[in-house]
Amino acid sequence: MKSNQYEIGYGKPPKDHQFKPGESGNNKGRPRGSKNTYTILNEILNQKITIKENGETMRISKKVAMLMQLVNKGVKGNIRAIQTLFPHLIFADMKEEEMKRILTALNTDDRTIINTYLSNMFLSNQDGLKIIAEDEDCEDDN
Repeated sequence: MKSNQYEIGYGKPPKDHQFKPGESGNNKGRPRGSKNTYTILNEILNQKITIKENGETMRISKKVAMLMQLVNKGVKGNIRAIQTLFPHLIFADMKEEEMKRILTALNTDDRTIINTYLSNMFLSNQDGLKIIAEDEDCEDDN
């Protein structure tokens, strides 16, 4: 074998079998705009449907409708629905308690600074609602 000849071996294919500049090994590749299963599922769950509840017509997402049905079944005593919802209820309660603990740890000056910043960021908030509640309001803002 000559010293100037290209060495062929593992990870070193012959020159005539290597990809040319600007060419890939998968010419067709993944089509642009193709979506994975998670994206497709999320789009389907976010589609709006019309429901009638207590004589009132509402447009909600399929995701919300599914959760409403699950909660309604749980309220009626469906054990399977309760078992499905229970871990999420505990998690939601833990998140709520954590948020309350963080809010109570903030002193008044911190709350004022954060509320000023948030009100400047969200000028479109016509209601003038406080984003971060005072200590006594923490439980009422749900």
